[in-house]
Amino acid sequence: MARLARGDESALADLYRRWSKPLGNFLFGMCSDRALSEDLLQEVFVRVWRAAPRYEPTAKFSTWLFHVARNHWLNEREKRSHRLKPISLDGSPTGEDRYETSIDAPDRNMPTPEREAIDRELGSRIGVAVSRLPEKLRETWVLAVTQGLPYPEVAVVLGIPAGTVKSRMFQAVRLLRDDLGPYVAERGDDAP
Repeated sequence: MARLARGDESALADLYRRWSKPLGNFLFGMCSDRALSEDLLQEVFVRVWRAAPRYEPTAKFSTWLFHVARNHWLNEREKRSHRLKPISLDGSPTGEDRYETSIDAPDRNMPTPEREAIDRELGSRIGVAVSRLPEKLRETWVLAVTQGLPYPEVAVVLGIPAGTVKSRMFQAVRLLRDDLGPYVAERGDDAP
């Protein structure tokens, strides 16, 4: 940011290379719309470029950056709420904008095509279940689990106490278990 504030435009490219994927994943996790998340990502980096001369490193850069992205998403959500892609009657995202989640396969020699299909199905169901979480729980989950931010950083990004982050994570896990419970029970002992 210091280089960018001095006018070094290559610094913006460096920031983009380092942070575009985590920010893009965070934004996609919030809106479940690939095109919208890419638009939001571009605008976040425009805001970073504009803010460079005023940037004061009072927190970790990543915390500040995710805070900027979250605020931009909240503002845009209000403007675009009627334009977001619909969710099908079964609650799953429609079209190409399905939430993508990767699931680490259990430690086995070589996953069979059947195991890979099961893991993809579970990942899809987890993504749908996460998209059904209330927004406050979903944004906490996405920052803590998908982005791997520690709870104190999530607290700063969201502007809430760390205890509230823990409480929201507990609620999110409970809701996800409730939502995914019938699927896991249906699968029996073969669940990963």
